[in-house]
Amino acid sequence: MSRFRRVSLGSGSGYVPGEQPASDDEWVKLNTNEAPLPPSPRVAAAVRDAAAALRLYPDPFGEPLRSALARHHSVEPDQIFVANGGDQVIDCCYRAFAEPGSTVLHPVPTYTLFPVLARVFSVRDLSMPLQRDGALHAGFASVPAVLRFVVNPNSPTGQWIAPDRLERQLDGAAGVVVIDEAYCDFAPDSCVSRLTSHDNWIVLRSFSKSHALAGLRVGYAVASRELVADLHAVQDSYPVDRCALAGALAALQDAGYHQRLVATVREQRTRLVDALCALGWDVLPSEANFVFARPPEDRSAKDVARKLRDQRILVRHLDAPPVDGRLRITVGDAVSLDRLLRAVQRLGVATG
Repeated sequence: MSRFRRVSLGSGSGYVPGEQPASDDEWVKLNTNEAPLPPSPRVAAAVRDAAAALRLYPDPFGEPLRSALARHHSVEPDQIFVANGGDQVIDCCYRAFAEPGSTVLHPVPTYTLFPVLARVFSVRDLSMPLQRDGALHAGFASVPAVLRFVVNPNSPTGQWIAPDRLERQLDGAAGVVVIDEAYCDFAPDSCVSRLTSHDNWIVLRSFSKSHALAGLRVGYAVASRELVADLHAVQDSYPVDRCALAGALAALQDAGYHQRLVATVREQRTRLVDALCALGWDVLPSEANFVFARPPEDRSAKDVARKLRDQRILVRHLDAPPVDGRLRITVGDAVSLDRLLRAVQRLGVATG
């Protein structure tokens, strides 16, 4: 840290992502919620073709992807905001809707980027604990805030709130409400269809998880044209490159492959939950592409994560209350989960 850093940033290091090994050789990566399958076969060809025009800037609004997403969600193109990953959508929400000193609200535990951005934008970061079943705090909608975030399904817990129930829990909420649906394709339903009834809602989606494009960094928001215009007013110039736009469009158009990927995650998620429960773990209900699990009482989550890493298996341990007693484990393919479960058994964490 230099002597020039803004005092309001503090001495922290910002958002800390999951470990990325220097090489994929022999590692089982179940720590960053990446897809268990590669992208659609159409993506590589689309990216290659787009690379031939890299001397030209991409479309500043994300066309032709924007119009394709509009058709996909049955909205108008000016209701779509395309960005460099879902994180850029969140960043632009802070830029567009939160004055320095204003209050931004989110549940806890949830995505740990929110407090980091609060420091960056000099806003008041306010959190309210989730209920045991994953529901929002009873006062979440009534506390004054210019911006409130709900990750649904939530990370790291994986819990999901059905749209009709979420509408009731957010009833009367002032300011802008952002519903981060990065994991929603693995859940039963989306809140996009509810936007016509809520002109202050923004629904955030991502290509990273259910389209296996984490490496291309494409996210987007669906909202009223007025809110989307606000996001455009603060976006970076040309936020999404030509290759990313082309790859995301190809992935979106391959609906059959997308359905196969989602089905694979759901199938393996059930298998992982059943296996861990049989070994004495406590696993929260998950509608995401990961599970949030507590080892049996004779082992700490931190110790289990360290011992798994010694076997070149990465899972995510968030070393801060109230989530430090559990591990977030990405749903991998069958081979990855076989290796994980064998390793867990070798660690002697089975209770039987």
